[in-house]
Amino acid sequence: MDRFRLVTTFMCVAEAENFSRAAQMLHLTPQAVSLQISQLEGWLGVRVFHRTTRRMSLTEDGRLFYERCRVGVQSINQGERELRERASGTAGSIKVVSSLSLGQLLVAPLLAQFTELYPDIRTELVTQNPWPDTVDLGMDVGVIGGPLLNTSLVARRVGRFTHMLCASPAYLARYGEPRTMQDLLQHRCIGLLHPRTNRIWPWTFQAARKQTTLEPWLCFVTQDPAVQRQLVVQGAGIGQLTDYFARPLIQSDALLELVLGYSGPRLDVHVFIPQREHMPKRTKLLSDFLYENLKQAFQRQG
Repeated sequence: MDRFRLVTTFMCVAEAENFSRAAQMLHLTPQAVSLQISQLEGWLGVRVFHRTTRRMSLTEDGRLFYERCRVGVQSINQGERELRERASGTAGSIKVVSSLSLGQLLVAPLLAQFTELYPDIRTELVTQNPWPDTVDLGMDVGVIGGPLLNTSLVARRVGRFTHMLCASPAYLARYGEPRTMQDLLQHRCIGLLHPRTNRIWPWTFQAARKQTTLEPWLCFVTQDPAVQRQLVVQGAGIGQLTDYFARPLIQSDALLELVLGYSGPRLDVHVFIPQREHMPKRTKLLSDFLYENLKQAFQRQG
């Protein structure tokens, strides 16, 4: 039994005071309207209308039921209007999820710009390693580097990044500059754990067509790229840093790149959203904003 349909028919009949007029408004036959009212009365266990050959009117129980239904239908209609306005407008909250490094260095500054453009939108940024379960988090938009593990996501590629071997001038002045791959075995190195596998990122070196993986002695290991970056900048050791972090510091002479035939892993970066039939306007606005601006940022990086 579709109770809401029966209530809607009841409200229409009560206001029209006539089966025929109500039937025209509902695009039904008078017989169908009469049948639905009978079903409603059977469900409620009371009569809601007095019926005569000339007119019909609400019973006392019918009037009480009508007043309760009128308030309820008004609330439903108001809720529907508010949801439609919310979905088509630019007010509300958006949850964004990202890995630590991308979130801290690239996504957070863009979200600050976005909220300047749309002050009625509240953004919540979740950054963590290992990569969180985006479904459990109830996220709206995400940014991830590396392969997409969830095939149900709608993803757009914004660019690629790699890793660079770097050290600070202070470290090189103290310990000397390595000239070959083997020299690294005598240096203090800072390792980064992969956020998903919990394994150390490999240090690979390319010579002609031959690729060699080096496992230097690590004086420090962390899963947090921000900690690794801080240690390298402070001169604690040599580390492989994401290019979007390292290049500005190399240009300012705060860091030096150690080439040595090093070939860092290249990873795709995607902006993604869950598959949804009806996406709020604010979510699409932010997804498009992050896509366009991150794409430009990676293009500038080269």
